[in-house]
Amino acid sequence: MGDRLREFSLGVSTVNQMRAKDLEISDPVLAQFIADGLERTEKLLDVESVSMFDPLTEISQHLLKAGGKRIRPVLVFIAGRYGQPDIERLAKVAAAIEFTHVATLYHDDVMDEAKVRRGVVSVNQRFGNYSAIMAGDFLFSRASALTAELGPHAVSVMAQTLATLCEGQIRETVGPEGEDGVTHYLKVLSQKTASLIQTAATLAAQVSHADDLTVSALGAYAENVGIAFQISDDILDLKGNPDKSGKLLGTDLIEGVYTLPVLAALEKDRTGELEGLLAKIDEAGNGVSNAIDLIEKLDGFEVAQLQLEMFIDKATTALDPIPAGSEKEALISFASWLTDRSS
Repeated sequence: MGDRLREFSLGVSTVNQMRAKDLEISDPVLAQFIADGLERTEKLLDVESVSMFDPLTEISQHLLKAGGKRIRPVLVFIAGRYGQPDIERLAKVAAAIEFTHVATLYHDDVMDEAKVRRGVVSVNQRFGNYSAIMAGDFLFSRASALTAELGPHAVSVMAQTLATLCEGQIRETVGPEGEDGVTHYLKVLSQKTASLIQTAATLAAQVSHADDLTVSALGAYAENVGIAFQISDDILDLKGNPDKSGKLLGTDLIEGVYTLPVLAALEKDRTGELEGLLAKIDEAGNGVSNAIDLIEKLDGFEVAQLQLEMFIDKATTALDPIPAGSEKEALISFASWLTDRSS
C-alpha cells in the first residue's frame, strides 16, 4: 500500500467504482485493513440490497452503484481499530451506516424534488416519488437487519441516530422560527449530518470493545468533523465544480435553503441587495450567479471557511486523550481529506 492509500477500489459489482483519493495513511497495515474492510462492506451492500422482487432491487441499488466516497465506512474501519477489531463485524457496522445514509438521500431527494444525485438521475426522478420512498424504507430495513446481528446495544444506538436524523430534517423544514439563523443552521448540521458520522465512529469503537474514554473522544471528534464536512459541502454547492460534484451549482439557493455562506453574507448586507437577489432566483437557477457574486463580496465564503477550520480544530483537539499512533494520524488525515475537496 505504500505511504498513501491512493485509490482503493470499493466496488465488487458496482457500475461506477468508488475511490478514496489521496487519503494519507502512513501505516501500510492500517491501509490494508481499511481496504479489506471496504471490500467486505461492498459485498454486503451488494448482497443485502437484493430483494426477491427485481424492480425493488434495481431501485434500491440505483445510488449504491452510482458512486460516492463511502466516507462513513472509511471512518468505521479507522475508529474500529481501537480495542479488538473484528473486521467482519465492523463491515456490518459500515454497511448498516451506509444503507441508512443512502436511504436518507432517497427521502431527501423526494422532499427536495431533486433531479440529480451523484452525477446520475435521482431515484425519484427516474422511478417516481412513491418508489423512491419505498426503496428508502427497504434500505432502512436492511440496515436494521444488519444492526440486529450486532446486538441490542447497536440496535439502540442506530434507533436513536435515526430519530436524530429525522429531528434534523424537520428542524430544517420548519426553519429558525425566531432563532438566530446561524445557531439554527448549526443545530441542523449536528443532527442531520454529523449524527450519522458520529455513530460511524462510536459504534465501530464499541463493537471493537474500545474503552469508554476512547469512545467518547472519537464521538466528539466525529461530531465536529461531521459539521465541518457539511459546511464544506455547502460551500461547494455555491463554488464547486458541477462536472465533478454531479450537482447543479446553487442547488440550495434554488430550493430556498440558506447555508452558512449565505447567512454570513446576509448579516453584512446593510442595503438588502442580497435579500432581493435571493428572492428573484427561480427554479431554473436564473439569478444564482449574481447572488453568489454578492455573497463573495460580502465575505460569506470567508466566514464559512473560518467556521469550517474552527470545527476541524475542535475535532483534532477532541483526540487529545487518545495516545499517538497510526490510527490517530489517520483520523487527522481523514478530517483534512473530508473537508479539503473540490467535489
